[in-house]
Amino acid sequence: MSIGKYLQHYAEGEIKFVATLTYQWQQVICIPAFDEADTLPALLNTLSTEHDLLVILVLNSPASNKYPAALERTQKLGELIKQRFPSQQTITENCQLLQLNKSRSHILLLEKYFIPDKEGVGLARKIACDIACQLIHDNKVLSPWIYNTDADVTLPTDYFSAHQQLDNDSDNKSAAALLAFKHEANPQDKFQHSLQLYEYSLYYYVEALKWADSPYAFHTIGSTLLLHYNYYALARGFPKRAAGEDFYLLNKLKKIGNIQSLTTPVITLSGRSSTRVPFGTGPAINKISELNVPDDDYLFYHPDCFLHLKNWLTLMPHLWQTKALKSLAEDELLFNSLINIGAESAITHALKNSKSQASFTKHMHNWFDAFRTLKLVHSLRDMQLKSINLKRLQNYKTAFPFILKAEYKVSE
Repeated sequence: MSIGKYLQHYAEGEIKFVATLTYQWQQVICIPAFDEADTLPALLNTLSTEHDLLVILVLNSPASNKYPAALERTQKLGELIKQRFPSQQTITENCQLLQLNKSRSHILLLEKYFIPDKEGVGLARKIACDIACQLIHDNKVLSPWIYNTDADVTLPTDYFSAHQQLDNDSDNKSAAALLAFKHEANPQDKFQHSLQLYEYSLYYYVEALKWADSPYAFHTIGSTLLLHYNYYALARGFPKRAAGEDFYLLNKLKKIGNIQSLTTPVITLSGRSSTRVPFGTGPAINKISELNVPDDDYLFYHPDCFLHLKNWLTLMPHLWQTKALKSLAEDELLFNSLINIGAESAITHALKNSKSQASFTKHMHNWFDAFRTLKLVHSLRDMQLKSINLKRLQNYKTAFPFILKAEYKVSE
C-alpha cells in the first residue's frame, strides 16, 4: 500500500489540519499527553534547544471522564502552553501552531479531549503520526523518520541522532528502531524495589526470546519508538487501543521490515507509580508494591518455557518435510501447547500457500508472531510450567544464560 493510499483511506481526519502550514522542518516528534502537568513542561524545555524541529503534541483524555481532576489539569496545561509559546497560526479552535523557539522549531498543539476509552493513547499516537506522515509526504518534514515518545521521559542531548544509524542501513529495510532505555529511580524505597523487579522482568523476557532465536526479541515501549513513515503507512498506523498499541504496531512492522534495537542514545523513563493506564511501568509498580513479600510473590515465566520455545523455533522449518505437527510428539507438553494455540491449522495453511521451505518458514513466522509467542509461553505456563519467584529463578542461572544477561542489563 502506498503512502498516498494510506493517507487517503486510513489516516485520521486531522491530517487535513496541516494543509495550510507553510513551514519546513528537519525532524518531527510525536507526543501524546494526559495529566502530565508535572513532566511535560520540562520535556518541552529540552526540546526547545533543537533546531528545525516540529513537536506534534496531542493533549487527550478519555471520553468517560473517569478522571475529572486529571481532565481539568490537562485542559489547564493546554492553556498554559498556549500562553507560554507564541501562536504562529490558528488552524482550528483545537489546533494551533506555536513557536517553540527562534531556531525554526514549533509545536503543533492538538487538544483532543474525550477520546473513546477503548481507543485511548493508541488513537492519540495515531493522530500525531498520521499528521507526521502527511507532512513528510508533502516535503514539509525532510526526515523520513518519526520520533515517538511520552511526556514523562528525559531525553539525552544526542536523542535526535538516532536516525543517523538507520539512514546508513544498506538494505533500506529498517521499519522501526527502539532506543535504549533506563528507568529513573523512584524516591520511595518500596516503589524503587518494585521498579527494579519490573525492569528485570522486561529484560528477562526479551533476553529469553533472544536466546530462543525468536525474531520478535525486542522491547515494545512506545516512548522509545522511531518509525519510518513509509513502513508505518504500510502497517496502517497505530492501532486505536487504550494500551498495547506499541506492541501491536511493532508486531505488524516486523512482518514487513526490520526492527533495530539501538544501544545509544539512552532514554530515561519515568519510575513513578501510576493508575492512569491499564498496564505498563506505573501500574506494574503499584501491583508489585502491594504484594506481601514482592521477592517471594512476584513471579517470572519459568525458564523451561523458553527451552520449549527454542525447540519449536528450531523444528518449525522442518515441518516443510514432515508436513505434520505430530513430528513433535516426543515433546508432549510443547505439542499440546501448540495444539492449544491453533498451530495445526496454521501449518496446513502455510503448506498450502508455500512453494519452498523458505516461503513456508516465512509464513509460519508471520503466523507465530510476537502475540502467539506470548500465547505459547502462557500455554506452557498454564499446562505445566508454573511461574517462579526471583529466588527460584536464580537456581537456573547456569542452564539459562539469559538470566544473567537480564541482570547485567538492569545493573548497567
